Amino acid sequence: MNLNWDDLRILLAIVRSGSLTRASVMLGIDQSTAGRRLSALEAALGTTLFLRSKTGILPTEIGEKLIVHAMEIERRAETIAEVAAAPDSGPVGQLQIMGDHWVLEQLANQFLPPFTKAHPQMSLRLSSGPPTVSMWTAATISLWFEEPPQMGEFAIKLVEVPFAVYAPRGTNHDDLPWVSMMDDSATRRAPAKFLEKMRKPDDSVQLTANDARLVRTAVAGGIGKGLLPMCLAEGDPALKRIQDPDYEITRVLHLHAHPDTVQTLRVQTAIRWLRERTEGIFGASSVAVDQGVVSKFEDGAAARKICA
Repeated sequence: MNLNWDDLRILLAIVRSGSLTRASVMLGIDQSTAGRRLSALEAALGTTLFLRSKTGILPTEIGEKLIVHAMEIERRAETIAEVAAAPDSGPVGQLQIMGDHWVLEQLANQFLPPFTKAHPQMSLRLSSGPPTVSMWTAATISLWFEEPPQMGEFAIKLVEVPFAVYAPRGTNHDDLPWVSMMDDSATRRAPAKFLEKMRKPDDSVQLTANDARLVRTAVAGGIGKGLLPMCLAEGDPALKRIQDPDYEITRVLHLHAHPDTVQTLRVQTAIRWLRERTEGIFGASSVAVDQGVVSKFEDGAAARKICA
């Protein structure tokens, strides 16, 4: 029996994406071609590899066993590509980076331009949404706040991110309702706990959102006051930080990597770059403040540039 590597790639794309449609998009082929390759693979093996339902596609017991072997072939193929590459060409292959939307947007704006220029043989995929862990994952780095490692994930503390409460400039913040981040996957994260602690009995929550940039836009628009990453808010002319130590917290951004792919060259390279640069993107050294804190930026214009 001859198995086609392209058919095995279909297998991996389906289990990682959860549907034939998303798998075809991941591989850059049309859905009919993906379905035809899956059917050909099942016919060649004489067995069903996936169970189809309204909620998606799940691997059968035989499918799971084949996926394990397909992943091993994938890892070997990627290792061969890395070994075969010129010594000075650097890492090759695809790397997925997962995290909150605003975190990924910061990386896309400040981290990825020099990273992709330095490593042109790598392709990157950004994926925002709630934390997910799969035993079938491709090479992936995840950046999460207050999310414990799962399924034996490699995890390190990446950077401490300062947060503070901001209000629309020119308003009396005592009279404003709250605008709050609310994580769809876990309601007891730090912003929710902070709000529970700081809200007065008669304070209302006017708006909740699952992304810090949405909260920043709502606060700047005058809806209320809210807790924001300082790297997003400092330097925004529409916002004013409330000068109160009780209105400031620090959240730790952790980096997670799957144990099966953490030793690959592309994952190790990305981890090294992130450890060297995230303080300047998310941490205290990235923040230009109004008063009382040392900053490497001299004015609001510089702050807007680093936090745009």
